[in-house]
Order: sequence, then C-alpha cells, then structure tokens
Amino acid sequence: MEDRKLLQIKDLKISFAYGQNRIQVVREIDLDVYQGEIVGILGESGSGKTVSSTAILGLVSDGDGRIDGGEIRFKDQDLLKLPERALESIRGKEIAYIFQDPVASLNPYRKVGKQIQEAVKVHGIKVEKEEILKTMEEIGLADAKLIYDMYPFQLSGGQCQRLNIAMAVICKPKLMIADEPTSAIDASLRRKVLNIFRGINEKYGTAIMIITHDFDVARFLCHRVVIMYGGLVMEEGEVRDVLEKPMHPYTVELLKCVNSLNVGESSLYSLEGVPPNPYELKNECPFFERCKQRMDQCNQGIPPMVNGENNRRVRCIQAVSN
Repeated sequence: MEDRKLLQIKDLKISFAYGQNRIQVVREIDLDVYQGEIVGILGESGSGKTVSSTAILGLVSDGDGRIDGGEIRFKDQDLLKLPERALESIRGKEIAYIFQDPVASLNPYRKVGKQIQEAVKVHGIKVEKEEILKTMEEIGLADAKLIYDMYPFQLSGGQCQRLNIAMAVICKPKLMIADEPTSAIDASLRRKVLNIFRGINEKYGTAIMIITHDFDVARFLCHRVVIMYGGLVMEEGEVRDVLEKPMHPYTVELLKCVNSLNVGESSLYSLEGVPPNPYELKNECPFFERCKQRMDQCNQGIPPMVNGENNRRVRCIQAVSN
C-alpha cells in the first residue's frame, strides 16, 4: 500500500489569529490518500475539514491562518516547504480544488468557456476548444456549445457546479478535492453529480477527497471515510466498516441521527449539546461534554489514536482499554 500513497498529512496543526493570541483549530491531523481511491471527510461544522483540505494547496495563509507544524507530502515532496511558484504549478494541474459555492468560484464577467481555457493555459497546457466541449459533455452538460459562450449568471447552480468539475478535470489531476459538492445544488441533481465524480475516478484513476456532512454521500461514493471533530480525526476506516460498525461514540451518535431521519421516525433523534467552540478547546477528548460513554480518563489529555484491524483507527480511551 505504501507505494500507492499519493498524499500523506502528518501531525498537521493550524491556528488563526484571535485578538492578541492564536487559536489552534486543527490539532495533529494525520491523513493518507492513496492513488485511485475516494475518501470522505465527515464531521459537523467547525471540525476542521475545510481548513485541513485548503492547507494542502497553501490557501490557509491567505488570511489570518498559519500552519504551526506538520507535513503535507504529495508524491514524496513536502508541500509546506515549497515556494509559492512551485505550489502554483501544482494547484489545478496536479491537485484540483472544487469549492463549496460553484457560482462564486466563477468570474461573473467572463464567458465560462474562456475561463476553462485560462485554467488550462496558466499551466502551459494547450487544449483545443473541441476537447473542452468534449469534457463539458462528459460531465453532463448536454448543450456544451451553447453553454461555452454563456456567462455564469445565465446558468443554474447545477450547471455552474459541473463547469467547476470540468475545469478541474481538464488538466487530469492526480488528486481532486471537492468541498461539499452537492450542498449548493438541487436534490434532484445530487445523484448525477455524484455519478460524475465516480465516473472521473473510474475513467482517469483520479483520487478524490470529498468533504461532506452527508453520510449518504459517503455511503454511495466513498471507499474510505475519516470522521473529524474538534480539530482531530476521531475515527477512520473502510466506509462499510465505519458505517455498519462504528467504534467511536461520536460516530455512533451521528449515525443514530442519520438513521432516525432515513426511516422517518415521528420524533427525530438528535445529538445533545453543541460542537466545541474552537476558542475553548481543551487538552481532553473534544467530545467529552457530549459523550454518553465518557469516563474520568477522557478529560485527562487528548486520547491517542489506536490502530485496529482492516485499516481501522479510532481515538477513544475505551478503545485503548480494550
């Protein structure tokens, strides 16, 4: 498996300015992505999913963010040590990022066809209009010739999302990161967009990271899932193993919420409490206050990650005890 490892994140720590201090919102994240696999990154808002993924392309430092430590290795080079010019040659070409808001990701003043051309040109790749149209058709834009000369405001959210996917695919990246790719589109189009990602993975062997709140998306699309909470990875494993036999109490509670919704219970199950405020994170299990299985040891330091069978990992004192 090691020779198939495409991306390796080790001990990643990220903080943001808060007054005169800094608040660490991502704490020692470890995450691997292998060639040709689809990985789902799941968790509630504020868990660190998006911040961790944008750090891969050096986008955290655009604001008040700062990477305090760790490594992000892509194809045996540490992206955190690369100069900006070297990162620019990787963004879009080797690693593509599809942002959550498909409309805001497009320039409203330029025709979409020109925008795709520019995305390719910046990497020194020459692509004819016919190939762009073919790519647009492959990702589900039937009227590609007409859409090519349109502006983003003339298109639906679903069409803009597929254009962002086309812009990512055209350079044939090794890794594609999609942040909530179905959240801004109509529910009727969700399955079509997910099938597009599956087709890209199967046709080009592109590894894909899907950031999502939706367990159904992970179940349908992913090979492996990573559960995040409080800036930490809490559980990781093959999608079937995690969703059918969750090991961390947090994952158990999330799945109870999902199952309650799916079976249409009259009284929906809800996870008690609220996610931890990043400004109040402590040296303890971040799920401590909400956990129904908590023990005294759980607030005496952050539990270590425990490796299990079949590539399972879980961060829980009970797993250590067992």
